[in-house]
Amino acid sequence: MSSEQQLERGLQASVKIYTLAQAKLDDLTDADTECAVTRKELVDLRKAAVSMNRALTALVRESHEAENRLTLELHMLRGIMQREHTDRDANRARVFELFRRYTGGAEDGALAAPAGSSNNPLNAPTASAMAVDRALASLERVEQSVRDLSPVGRVNVHGAGLLSAKAKLDSALGGVKRPKLSGSSST
Repeated sequence: MSSEQQLERGLQASVKIYTLAQAKLDDLTDADTECAVTRKELVDLRKAAVSMNRALTALVRESHEAENRLTLELHMLRGIMQREHTDRDANRARVFELFRRYTGGAEDGALAAPAGSSNNPLNAPTASAMAVDRALASLERVEQSVRDLSPVGRVNVHGAGLLSAKAKLDSALGGVKRPKLSGSSST
């Protein structure tokens, strides 16, 4: 039953009790101190009181449920607003960091501002500069991952240097054949 129907039922019961009491008071004279109430009137009075009590109880219960729901929604909104505030602060810090990086205010390892740009922090980096930065960062992460997985550590020797050293060694030896290194010995 909706709250409007509960309220209407309670009000009708209240009117019934009021009209019964008013009719009995109108019947009394000033000297009368007692009032006769029939069993039927008393039963009607009790039913109206019970109906009014039930309607009030339902309205109070509905009011408490609405208050609990609103309190819960308020707490949820507070949590959402706190997360939004945190996100806003993080985005603000990220933007200031980008401004610092692109205005030359960063120390070692920072990207310099693009050529021809001023030191105005409102000059945002171009989309291509951001794409290059993301590509370089991705490449660095991949290289770091490979270094982390490498069981032998860093080696600063690359293939061209090895080929060059082999060519120098071969030319220095002339036509002398070097013995082959193999894992098995012949007997």
